[in-house]
Amino acid sequence: MKQENNHETKKEKVVDILARTGISALIVAILFFVISFLYIPSISYSIYTIASFSGLSGVDSSLNANDLLITEKRDFTESQGDIIVFDLKGYGDSNGMMAYRCFAVREDHETGLVYCLVGSTDSSISYPWKVTEDMYRGTVTVRISGMGAITGFFANPLSLIFWVVAGASVAGIIIIVKHKPKEISKGDVKESKK
Repeated sequence: MKQENNHETKKEKVVDILARTGISALIVAILFFVISFLYIPSISYSIYTIASFSGLSGVDSSLNANDLLITEKRDFTESQGDIIVFDLKGYGDSNGMMAYRCFAVREDHETGLVYCLVGSTDSSISYPWKVTEDMYRGTVTVRISGMGAITGFFANPLSLIFWVVAGASVAGIIIIVKHKPKEISKGDVKESKK
């Protein structure tokens, strides 16, 4: 009987370990997919064929700075009329990740370089930037209002302070909950009354 009980206990321990490992692996997989989708466009494009962008330094007038933009890669030469996300480089203070409408796709006849002239939807004037294919990150297909503020916050290096405080708080709560208070016997209570 004792051996049978011991065998069942070992079985239960193995099942418990496998269940914990499975749940942990599932959590890690979910975190990987969420983080890659929200913060690592190159991985996101290869897994999902779409990516997300937020916290942009400049956005079209039809968008809000706090929007989460879902994009997909399309043929850059057919971007005219679309809102595209691009990483502007070589323009000094104007550099950064932006989303504006592509007014026209042009080709520089001397260099053969294909580029987009971009501007804001409610304006007919384009910015003096030549957005090339190597700057192009994707074409906006979906806009989720307000979510960019949350994802942009967590992408900010200063949010590390938030994560440290949140982690310390959770660890403190776990320690407090798991700590068992010392049981007081009736004899201890009578002695403390004297």
